[in-house]
Amino acid sequence: MAPLKLIACDVMVGLPRKPYPLFRPDAADLDRELARLEIAAAVVRHRQCIENFPYWGNDVLAREAAGRAAWIPAVCLTPDGAPDGFSLEQTMARALAQGMRVAWISPREHMFSARPWCSGKLYGACSAARLPLLVDYRGITLDEIEEILTAFPQLRLIVTQVPRLGRHRSLYALLERHPSLHLCLSSAYSVHEGIPDLVENFGHARFVWGTSYPEAEGGASVALLTYAPITEAARAAIAHGNIERLLAEVKP
Repeated sequence: MAPLKLIACDVMVGLPRKPYPLFRPDAADLDRELARLEIAAAVVRHRQCIENFPYWGNDVLAREAAGRAAWIPAVCLTPDGAPDGFSLEQTMARALAQGMRVAWISPREHMFSARPWCSGKLYGACSAARLPLLVDYRGITLDEIEEILTAFPQLRLIVTQVPRLGRHRSLYALLERHPSLHLCLSSAYSVHEGIPDLVENFGHARFVWGTSYPEAEGGASVALLTYAPITEAARAAIAHGNIERLLAEVKP
């Protein structure tokens, strides 16, 4: 079997306020991790976006990503846009012109409501640009996801850190209702027969792959996908094909 091309979609680089005891998840460490696990590329968010300021964190990420071909920078967005103008339209236009292909939000840390009454313009802009939008499962409720995708059915929402809750009844209901909902599957979703059951019920086009870096040992996520009893076509799609397609379909 040919080596599996892997693109990790849930990476968070940068040092936290409270240091990890045994390692520093900085740019050099991420490079080593990608090389160690033979990961071809990674969608990278920066911790400074949540521990300092989102748009300053975006600038830090842009500097660190420069010259690193394996990094795909994910731009952190807020409903009000970047200072000093605080214009979401200008922020989106500038970021798309600079090559943004994926974004993320963190409503809890940035103290805004994920519901459409507050963040609707952001979702509308992402939907119009066909821009994949990442959100951590731990920072949003399933009811909020339902409201968002009901109001913006074309929004390409990717939920990361989906937990190991067995056959997730609420999540399955959302997947049935909203074809644009995507999940990032990592060791966090280490459900017995979880991936094959998702593929059997929903096909393979709505799932991408991640490592939960730096929160978890990435090898577990590699094994989760490598040994999942699914077709090689489905495995390749989840490993890299689906995210490559989503990134390619962004409209600048």
